[in-house]
Amino acid sequence: MRYREHDLARGVLEGDEEAVGLVIRWIAQVLTWPRFWSLRDDRADLLQESLAGVIASLKNEKFDPARDLQHYVQGIARHAALQAQEAARRRRGQGRAEAENADIILRVSAGPPFAETVARQEIVRRVMDGASEDCRLLMRIYFLEGKNYEEIASELGLPVGTVKSRLSRCLGAAQRALRVVVHRPPSKPPGARREDR
Repeated sequence: MRYREHDLARGVLEGDEEAVGLVIRWIAQVLTWPRFWSLRDDRADLLQESLAGVIASLKNEKFDPARDLQHYVQGIARHAALQAQEAARRRRGQGRAEAENADIILRVSAGPPFAETVARQEIVRRVMDGASEDCRLLMRIYFLEGKNYEEIASELGLPVGTVKSRLSRCLGAAQRALRVVVHRPPSKPPGARREDR
């Protein structure tokens, strides 16, 4: 290893909490710049991607110890954020027309009765109305088009892990939205006395 014993780069590679914490703070500074505000929902993923990029770069000895590590780390974070912005622009261009035209209605099969189908469509509509544009696109590709994580990652130009974590967050938000839709009102008004048998 070409990094000296007390080098910050070496500390990061060895998992020193103070060194890794400092690198994380440097990355977070970049990701909170106003120019990257549109990526605020993806900051956790971008922070992980950037940190992984820094560690991989240090392991492969691409960093020159004569340079400033903070600028190097922040350059990696800036690059990751710029790539994420470009990918979001591409997704918006591809997905906007398709998602708006389709209006995300469940495909009706011959099995369920009409009332059940209408209820499902209404639930899906409410979930999709409350979802972000990225979540609508991800859920449409995953559920309606039936693509797997790798296919989605390839189509959107994202790492597979990012697709999984974003889809998981989207589904969590959808589940919270469904709780509002699915809850039944109480059978008796609050404060009504219960009759003993």
